[in-house]
Amino acid sequence: MVKNNEIKEKKMLDDASEIEEYEIQILKAQTYKLKSKILAMQQQKLDEKRNEEKMFAAVSKRTKTVVNTWEDYDKTKLPFYVWREIIDEVYWDKKNVIRPSFFYYKYSLPLVSRHIPNQNVDFLKKMLDSTAVRYSELEIEYNSHNTVFAHEGDIVYWAAWLSALGFIPNVLISKQDVIKFIFQHAEGLDHEIDKILVDQKYKSRLGPHKLSTIKRRVASLSICFDMKKWPNPCRDKDVKFILQELTKKYNTSKPTVKAITKGILNDMLNTCGNKLIDIRDRAILLFAWGSGGRKRSEITEAQMKNLNKLPEGEFTYTIPKGNITQEEKGIMVPLKGTVAKALQDWLTSSNITDGYIFRSVHKGESLGKKLSPIDILRIVRRRLKKAGYNEKEFGAHSLRSGFIAEAGKKNKPISDVMALTTHKSVTAIMRYYNTCSIANNKAANLAD
Repeated sequence: MVKNNEIKEKKMLDDASEIEEYEIQILKAQTYKLKSKILAMQQQKLDEKRNEEKMFAAVSKRTKTVVNTWEDYDKTKLPFYVWREIIDEVYWDKKNVIRPSFFYYKYSLPLVSRHIPNQNVDFLKKMLDSTAVRYSELEIEYNSHNTVFAHEGDIVYWAAWLSALGFIPNVLISKQDVIKFIFQHAEGLDHEIDKILVDQKYKSRLGPHKLSTIKRRVASLSICFDMKKWPNPCRDKDVKFILQELTKKYNTSKPTVKAITKGILNDMLNTCGNKLIDIRDRAILLFAWGSGGRKRSEITEAQMKNLNKLPEGEFTYTIPKGNITQEEKGIMVPLKGTVAKALQDWLTSSNITDGYIFRSVHKGESLGKKLSPIDILRIVRRRLKKAGYNEKEFGAHSLRSGFIAEAGKKNKPISDVMALTTHKSVTAIMRYYNTCSIANNKAANLAD
C-alpha cells in the first residue's frame, strides 16, 4: 500500500511538473507576443515621427520659414495644391502609380471598407441589370464576400488606371472617361500603361480585360458615384449602348474556358498518388466537381462545422448564408460515393477535425494555412498539365461548367442540377447544360 501511494505521489509530482512546464512555455509565448506588439507600436511611432519631420522640413523649404510643429504649419496657410505636392513628396512611393494626394481631391474615389452596406450592393445589382450583364458571366453572387472583395479591387484599379493616365480628380470623371476605359480594356491598353499596371500588380496579365470584368468595374464605379450622390456617367445611355454592342460583338454568352467533363476529371484524378498533397488535390477536385460544381471561394471557405457525416459514411455539406446564398439556413448539398471517400481519406490523412477543410501542404507533409482562390486555380491547372492537357484552355470555373455539361450529356433533370449548383436562372445554366446534351438530341439522326 505504501509503495502504491509513493507511485501515485510521484505521478502527481510529474504531472504538476509537466503542467508548470506548459505554463512557462505559454507565459514565454505571451511575453514574446507582447514584446513584438510593443516593438511594432514603437516602430510605427518612429515612422510617424520621421514622416512628420520630413513634412515640416518640406514645408519649411517651400515657405522659407522654420516649421517644427503643426501649430507652425497652420500659420503658413499653404494653398491646398501646395500641400498636396508636399504630401506626394513625403509619402509617395514611386513604385506605386497612385500618388497619395490622389485621395485628397474633391472627386477622388473612396477606398471603401471591407463591408459594403446592402443598399450599395443593390446599386451594383441595378447597374448590372441596366448594362445587360448576364449574372453567370460575373461568377460572383450579390451580397457575398466575393462581391465586396471584387468591388474594392475595382475601385483601386480605377484609381491606378486614372493615375497612369495622369488624371487629377479635381474634376468629375466624365462619360468620355468611362467610354475610354471601356474601349481601352476591350481592345487593348497603351503598352507602357499596361506594363505599369501589370508590374505593380493592379492587373494580372498584359492585354484586354474580359468583357464581364469591364462591366463589373463600370458597375463598381457606379456605386461610388451613387454613394457620393454625384452625377453618374455610368448610367449614361451611350455607355449602356456601347456595352450592349460589345456584348454582341464578343458574343460573351459562350463559355470562356473549356469544361472539365467526367473523362477529363478522371484523367486529372489519375495523376493523384498517395502523398498527402495528392490526397488533398483528389479530395478538392471531387468535392468541387461532384457536389455540384463549387466555385473557388466555396472550396476555400469550406469549414468542418458545416460538414455532417451520415451513418452510411457519406456526407452533407451546408453552404452557409452569405457565401453564395441568402437562405437563412444555407443550402445543403450531398457528398456521396467517390466524393465522400476522397473527402474521408483527406480528413483521416490530415487529421483535420475543425476549422477549414482544405489547407496548404508543406514539403514535409505538414499542414499550413487555408487555401486561397488562386491556389484552387493552380491545383486545377497543375493536374490538367500532368494529365496531358493544355492547362491554359481551362480555369477553376471549368469544374463548375463541366459538372453541368456532364449532367446535360446524361440527361439529368435541369431542376436537380440547379438544386446542386444553386443557379437561380435557367437561362444562365442552359449555356453549359446544352454543351453536351445537344449530342443526345433524338432528331439528330433523321438523315440516317
